[in-house]
Amino acid sequence: MNMQQLLDENLKAGKLRTIVAKSQHQSKIIVDNKDYINLSSNDYLGLASNLNLAKEFLDSVSGPYIRQSSSGSPLLTGAHESYLEATEVMESLFNKSALFFTSGFAANSGLIGALATKENLIIADKLAHASIINGIKGAEGKCLRYAHNDYEHLQRLIEANHEKYDSIIIVTEAVFSMDGDKCDLNALVALKKRYDNVYIYVDEAHSFCLYNDNGAGFCASENKLSDIDFILTTFGKGLGSQGACLLSNKVAHDYFINTTRSLIFSTALSPFTFAHNAFMLKYMQKAQALRDRLYRISDFIHETLIECGYENVSSSQIIPFITGDNDKAIKAFAFFRDNGFYAMPIRHPTVPLGKARLRLSLTASLTDSEVEKLAKTIKAFRI
Repeated sequence: MNMQQLLDENLKAGKLRTIVAKSQHQSKIIVDNKDYINLSSNDYLGLASNLNLAKEFLDSVSGPYIRQSSSGSPLLTGAHESYLEATEVMESLFNKSALFFTSGFAANSGLIGALATKENLIIADKLAHASIINGIKGAEGKCLRYAHNDYEHLQRLIEANHEKYDSIIIVTEAVFSMDGDKCDLNALVALKKRYDNVYIYVDEAHSFCLYNDNGAGFCASENKLSDIDFILTTFGKGLGSQGACLLSNKVAHDYFINTTRSLIFSTALSPFTFAHNAFMLKYMQKAQALRDRLYRISDFIHETLIECGYENVSSSQIIPFITGDNDKAIKAFAFFRDNGFYAMPIRHPTVPLGKARLRLSLTASLTDSEVEKLAKTIKAFRI
């Protein structure tokens, strides 16, 4: 199949991807010169859209010169003073060693590849993010998948394999990016403690900044920081900045510096970005009012879905409005757009066949009237 044939088939199947330039401000997004209420953003606390916060940061760095490029990988010229500042904040927050990456995708794909040696076995949740799957595909060692949040299945896989490998690493998301449900950390930790060579890797991309009274995330809120061996946080979602950070013990930290290709061979984030990360990390720890607002908004929309008889698999701010097939997802997108909402359709192969949906991504910047309008739109839609 040539390139054009693939594009034509994707168009016919209703799954052709395109990139359109957009403007975002608070809860609004401007697409093709039209304003919509934004339900496709991962700016969960509204920090990226807070212009007063942006001005406060810029004022704080206007004196000393902050470079706009690191001009090299972290091992060359990429670790400046602001790198150290961001490191200190993260290590204080987690009491673990911090290692930074340019993105969550670069982190997961590189870290999983570094962990999946011939001596180790990766066992990942079936619905783990594409970045994790990318790491698995490029790995030297063997990787298995367990049915989504099915810990009996996971235990059977561990029991059948734990004597064959030096280590088994369970990989999961804290809050899953498409269904919005959570892993069961209590069950995972209990399972880990049955064996002396099992470790846990948790991707907190969609939970960092949103849980615990200091925003440290889901593992912290469940009081499991000391039990989780690898915690991946991203900065481009709840934090409203850019990049990612892996928290681990010092030995693993040093191992990853020496083995993770997406770290060794990538230009680091700029000193300016690290300064912004440090600034935002300090701010978000005090943003409990925004977290509480996001919880209230999410609960209200969950209740609306249940009231209308829709399937509700989510327990977070990510709420899939499941339509079934791709055509119905496109129909829902058009209906929500006509009612003033920008909620992108998510279709196969991003989600399983028959599970096409709108991914309603709620943020604390939504006003009460906008949330009420969303509830009315959900009630008015007919599949």
